[in-house]
Order: sequence, then structure tokens, then C-alpha cells
Amino acid sequence: MAKSIIDVTKEVLECKNEALNPNQMYHIANEMGLTKELNLNGKTPWASFAARIYMDIKENPNSIFEVVATKPMLIKLKNQDINLKIQTQNEIKEPKNSYSERDLHPLLTRFVFANDSFKAYTKTIYHESSIKTKKGMDKWLYPDIVGVSFEYKDYQKELNKFIGKFSSLPIKIYAFEMKKHLSVSSFREYYFQAVSNSSWANEGYLVALDIDESDEELMDLMKRLSYSFGIGVISLNSQNVDESVILARAEFRENLDYSVMNELSMKNPDFKKFLESVEEFNIEKEYRSKSEFDEVLDNDKLDNYLINKKIMNN
Repeated sequence: MAKSIIDVTKEVLECKNEALNPNQMYHIANEMGLTKELNLNGKTPWASFAARIYMDIKENPNSIFEVVATKPMLIKLKNQDINLKIQTQNEIKEPKNSYSERDLHPLLTRFVFANDSFKAYTKTIYHESSIKTKKGMDKWLYPDIVGVSFEYKDYQKELNKFIGKFSSLPIKIYAFEMKKHLSVSSFREYYFQAVSNSSWANEGYLVALDIDESDEELMDLMKRLSYSFGIGVISLNSQNVDESVILARAEFRENLDYSVMNELSMKNPDFKKFLESVEEFNIEKEYRSKSEFDEVLDNDKLDNYLINKKIMNN
């Protein structure tokens, strides 16, 4: 007999013997090979998984689950004896992991190159290579990654030449702020960091790994801030990078902020080189672009990279 979401959740909680967020439960169950028979389709199966648990707690008077914390939501079995004090607040907000924010850059590079909404090349901006200025002066100036999409790259050769001779090259410039994890308590700070260092571009995004879409407070905050300030949000899927999700689309700005771009170019050699690569881009010499922009990992390289960096769902 096939197991239900309730059965799988019970098994995960018994195995881990601690209070967990439904998003965490799903990914643990996935690692245990328990999600295959649940037939959860779509790009965000963890959200469907969490919704079923929430419904059981809310509507089933005989539910076996108990909510023990709300920010973030933590659930245990009613008959489970656990010590919540061991799960410190810092561990709840920022899960410990061995990888760095910069280790996530190749995931974003792969996603925005393959995704139809972007089809972009990216370049990592190394803050440490910038010209040193007065301490604090350049805080939140540099984006973590910049990107560019060339509208003409899918056109026929003849049309590309026509555009190059008679029109300015149609491009879109992106800026990305990378974080490992987002929670309600950290979201405002991270979001306004992205506002500060990404609003000069045509589109700016805050990016993190496996954002918990079942956290209604977080999603509501994300929706409100994105509506007000126009910075989008991307949830990278560590199980399948190509299935990452744009949770909030960025507001497109027709005009680039050249004053900020000039400052970035003067202070950071990576950004200066990015502008040169964009200006000299030639679709007929795409091999050059592969060396001047960040490498787009193929499936085998990406799988090995995720294993070596120990990047997995929290």
C-alpha cells in the first residue's frame, strides 16, 4: 500500500527526533527516498507537501502533529519528547552548511543561461578586487553577480549583421545578490541590500537556495516588498537547478543608471571587464564569450560540483 504524505512525515519526524519545518521534512524525505511514490508534480513539490501537513493540523482534530514554534514553523509528533532548546535560534534561522554564498554562483549561472526568461551570460564580481576606499563607504555597492542577455543571439546571421549595422545592440543587464538562506528575520536586510546594489540594472534579483514557499509570512513579505521596490526573488533548486523558480519577477527598468555603472567600473576591474565583454560580444565568436563570462556547467560537471561542494537542500 502506497504511503501518504502524513505517513512519510511521521516517518521523518520519528527518524530525526526533532521539530522540523515542513520544507525541511520534504527534503529529508527526498534524501531518504520516500517522496517517489507521493506523485507530487510541479516545480515546487515541497509546497504541496507542506500544504497537506498544514491542512491536517488545521482541520483534523485527531492530527498526530503539533506546532511548537511559528517563526519559523516547527512541527513535531504529539507524543514526541524533544528538547527545543537544543535547536538554537541561530540554527533555525541560518542552517549550518559547508558551502559559501559564492559557491552558489555556478547554480545561478546555469539557471539564467538555460531559462527562457533570461538566456543570460553572467560574471562574478569579486568585491575584494575593488579599489580600497574609506571603510563603510562602499557598503552595499557591489552586486555579487552581473549578467547580460543579447536579444539577437537567436536570430539568423543576416539579421544579426543588420542589427549590428543599423541599430544599437538590444541587450538587458541584470544584477544579482546571492544569499544561502532566507527567513522572515533576515529578509528585509537582504532585500534592501539587493535594492542598494542592483537597482542600477535593467532588472535586479535577490537569490537564495531552496526558499521555503510554505512560509506564508515570508512569502507575503516578499510579495509586498517586490511590489514596492521592484527587486525580484529567485529560489535556486538544489535538487534540479534548471527547475529553479522565479518567485517574484523584477520590475524592468528601461534606463540603466550610468552614474552607478561608472563608479562600479572605476572601482572594480571585474565589472569593467564585464562591460568590455558586453560591448565586444560577437555571436559568431561565442567561444570568446565562454572564456570571458562565468562557465556554464554541463549536467555532469554540475552534478559533480554539487557533490564536491556538499550543496544540498536544507
